[in-house]
Amino acid sequence: MKQWFVIGISGVTCSGKSTLANRIRDNFPGSIMVRQDDYFLPSNDPRHIRIQELNHLNWDLITSLDMQRMHSDVIKILQSREKDAAGSKKTVLILDGFLLFRHKDITDLCDRKYFLTLTKEQCWERRKIRTYDPPDVPGYFDKVVWPEYVKYKNEVTQKNEDMTFIDGSKDMEEIYEIVSQDINRLLS
Repeated sequence: MKQWFVIGISGVTCSGKSTLANRIRDNFPGSIMVRQDDYFLPSNDPRHIRIQELNHLNWDLITSLDMQRMHSDVIKILQSREKDAAGSKKTVLILDGFLLFRHKDITDLCDRKYFLTLTKEQCWERRKIRTYDPPDVPGYFDKVVWPEYVKYKNEVTQKNEDMTFIDGSKDMEEIYEIVSQDINRLLS
């Protein structure tokens, strides 16, 4: 019997993905979270692509992440639970990442997929007050972040009929209620 219920949360930067993932983790006892942000390659990794005109690395590509390591870590978690908890209640595994569904093997593991959206203006209003390491350079949002998101959203829309799109500008309590009711229904 499958012991896991895997939730994938993706979408545009600053849309509330991590806040939602944290709420799910905090409210579903025993749940585990894996964050795509923990798999960024070091800035000196030669696999990064540099945007010459901005003199800045492109952190918004799937190649800026070690997705094979993330996938391997997720598989280890899934396999460990299979061995240790035969017959017990399902555990929620939350996968959180801005490009999560660009990795087919991870996408295929998800029992439920949520994609948070914002308009360009809403996204910029949130992003411009956040601190990143390394910091965004002037022009990075318009030249890289937003165009990469639009490409990603178009890909996800075409490939995933079972994706639930959620307006990330809604109140987080409302977003959490939508998702938690869905999870509770699917776990019961």
